[in-house]
Amino acid sequence: MGGVIGKGIMDKTSRLLAHVLDYRAKRHGVIAGNLANIDTPGYRPKDIDFDDALKAALKESDLKLKVTHEGHLPARSSIPSPGQGEFPMKEIGKGLQRDSQVDLDKEMAKMAKNNLLYEATVRMLSKKFDELKMVIEEGRR
Repeated sequence: MGGVIGKGIMDKTSRLLAHVLDYRAKRHGVIAGNLANIDTPGYRPKDIDFDDALKAALKESDLKLKVTHEGHLPARSSIPSPGQGEFPMKEIGKGLQRDSQVDLDKEMAKMAKNNLLYEATVRMLSKKFDELKMVIEEGRR
């Protein structure tokens, strides 16, 4: 997905949606890792914060805007191509403990919510592709 979207064919919204898909897929892996370590003594669950991930994605923009005149609108970050950079990871839990700190119910709820949001994002991105397809088909007439 990064190739076509990264070359400027898609708009900022599509690139942002692609980043959200990357985030959701990565978060699924992190939650699955937590569940896999449910019986590991001393394991502290990990997670990726969406706000931190979004800020990191926007910070990695390779295109910097500059205000050159006081009448200009404030500079805004552009959205980089998906697949660039890493998502900031954080550990959840308190200090060192002998038992695993993974809460099965909490992790399963996070995974279910993450899956729903992934599917919703796929639908939104699909609609963006449908719009592009319609524009291309109308241009042929």
